[in-house]
Amino acid sequence: MMTNRIFVLFLLAVYAPLYIGPSLYGQKGEGPRKCVLVFGAHADDVDEIAGGTLAKYMDNGYEGVYVCVTNNTAGCNLERTPFYDGGPDFTISGANQAFPVGGLESIQIREEEARAAAAVYGAHPEFLYFRETWYWQGRKGCYIGSDEFQMYQPPGRQVVSVASRSSRDINVVYDLLVKYQPEIVITHTLGGEKHDHGNSAFLMYLAFMKAIDQGIPVGKLWMTVNGWLLDPYSQDNGRGVPDVHIEVEDYLDTKYEALNKHVSQNGGFGRDYVIRNKTQPKEVIEEFITVIDNTK
Repeated sequence: MMTNRIFVLFLLAVYAPLYIGPSLYGQKGEGPRKCVLVFGAHADDVDEIAGGTLAKYMDNGYEGVYVCVTNNTAGCNLERTPFYDGGPDFTISGANQAFPVGGLESIQIREEEARAAAAVYGAHPEFLYFRETWYWQGRKGCYIGSDEFQMYQPPGRQVVSVASRSSRDINVVYDLLVKYQPEIVITHTLGGEKHDHGNSAFLMYLAFMKAIDQGIPVGKLWMTVNGWLLDPYSQDNGRGVPDVHIEVEDYLDTKYEALNKHVSQNGGFGRDYVIRNKTQPKEVIEEFITVIDNTK
């Protein structure tokens, strides 16, 4: 019996150091995992802001995480697509106008589209379900502050615009960072071009700072160059000048394939080689600003 115990202890001593599970990861001396996490406010934002970068890093052995922050209660249309005639339609009567889909249906449709897009990359889809600031009820827009918004708002977490005030809501994002411990996190601009984009970015910023403070091995936080960073003053003083340049020309097919899974968004406006070469040359390089570098 004693011999058997000694043999078991010997095996544990030899093989235990070969396994580093989640409970051990992040101890002193450990770095972030080979993982890139793209944090988009809406269902198609991951593809828009960093689809090429996500595809490129995953092709180079990185784990990919596709995060949708809001519950997507708007932005889904029936009938003719208003921007791209060659794109797919949700057609029920052959009308020449576009009509909004109600909030509950939009949540389901856009989540299915996002899951299909994440599958194109082979990334892990994550949905946080923070409420948007408005939704469609039939053909009526219901905005935060209105009686309809309070009475009939679809299910979800706190409204994204105020989520950063609550440690409980920040912890939703913090827990995501603990789970994946990514080397690279990409998100929108703080105070960017859209309300939900900027607030999602602030939520990630606070969670990222908490992760660093708690010793969670996270690496770099990159943000897109958008909104106020494109203003002449920000460009002139250098604050809006990107320091990260990712060449993604070889991965645009993957990005566009993922975008075209978002049928309710006009299939990514029908992006293809013609559009890429003639009207969107800047898409061959995706650019970001390093907001935090925890690897130094």
